[in-house]
Amino acid sequence: MSLWKWNDVELEIDMEDYDFAKRYESAFADLDVKEKELLKIGSLSEIIKDYCEMFYKLFDDIFGPGTGMKLFDGKKNARICEECYDAFLNECNKQVILSNKRKNAISNKFKPNRAQRRSAGKK
Repeated sequence: MSLWKWNDVELEIDMEDYDFAKRYESAFADLDVKEKELLKIGSLSEIIKDYCEMFYKLFDDIFGPGTGMKLFDGKKNARICEECYDAFLNECNKQVILSNKRKNAISNKFKPNRAQRRSAGKK
């Protein structure tokens, strides 16, 4: 678990927690659908609005209603949404890496002992 901060908003990210992981997976499944539906032809302003709303919804789905509004101060700026999204994914990835290192360290504690016992038994 870690606290991730963006735009003076602190959010708890826990990639090892079932409830968080379920919301995360569901939100990204919805994002995938929305991204495919995203208006590709039309005015630049409409494309930016729909694009940013996609990120608002992602963060609302993961952290609760109103989170997107807090993160982006109600602004619909594609660059800001992308930077926030990138920072969020980096934090999630960092947690997954640390979790895997911790799990490997725990399981590796016992591997050398088994190998030593096997080699001692062969003598």
